[in-house]
Amino acid sequence: MPSRLSRTLVLSLLALLPAAAQAGPPLICFPMSIGEARSLAWGSGSGWNTPRPDYDRARLAEDTLALLGPETPVLVRMETLRRAAIYASSDPAAGKRLFDALRGRVAPASGGKADPLAQFDLGYAVEAYRQTRPMRGSVLAADPSEDGYALVRQALAARGPDAEMQYAAALITCDRDRRSLSDKHLQAALTGTREGSLLSRTLAAHQPLWGDRIQGFRAAAAR
Repeated sequence: MPSRLSRTLVLSLLALLPAAAQAGPPLICFPMSIGEARSLAWGSGSGWNTPRPDYDRARLAEDTLALLGPETPVLVRMETLRRAAIYASSDPAAGKRLFDALRGRVAPASGGKADPLAQFDLGYAVEAYRQTRPMRGSVLAADPSEDGYALVRQALAARGPDAEMQYAAALITCDRDRRSLSDKHLQAALTGTREGSLLSRTLAAHQPLWGDRIQGFRAAAAR
């Protein structure tokens, strides 16, 4: 029979499994599956951190905004902003221009309503940029002052049901302190996910992040 010490060690290791499943900051270390959709120039190596060394970061704001048109799917926006945050993390001037441009799109013209996609883009970029701080070579300026999650929630309220945006919110809140909140967004994303979609493929690729949570939610919904 196992000793009390060995049982205690096993229990301790099991308690650490959820944290071990998360290999790094979720908005940065877990790319989105976007198929052949256009995004920022990126290297061909494996892994999540393969920016092109020859990419001109002076063009980052211009290139990013050009890719964030009104018809661009939310999942593609998320991957584009993930790449933009990584590029900006090594060039504070490029980061400042990027955030100035994103903020400029949020301000409503002539007193009209803010564009929810612009709100989402700024919110997601803020949260992704903050998560690049632990990266090697990161030379970030001060963190943006905005509450990125609040901006994403405003975008969700304006757009209504949106599985990809719900998944973005689940990633943003994917930490120990907000697990119940993340679970609510993740369940909403799963409810709206079509089999074979890019979001479905992304969820499968992100299994190391979520562990058995996705399987558990799907099993509960099927009862």
